[in-house]
Amino acid sequence: MLEGQGIIDGLEILPAEPKPYRVRVPAGIVHMDEDEASMFALGAVVGAFGGVARQHA
Repeated sequence: MLEGQGIIDGLEILPAEPKPYRVRVPAGIVHMDEDEASMFALGAVVGAFGGVARQHA
């Protein structure tokens, strides 16, 4: 979802690494563990869609 929305450039998971999640963003590659990746994903979604979710119809 984050890649489809253009928030990240890609994601690679390497299970043998201590920080297995490789998130590609415009600034480079960020290495994350599971907790960091889940918090990043939550923050990215809130940042991208929070304003839309708060709009009143």
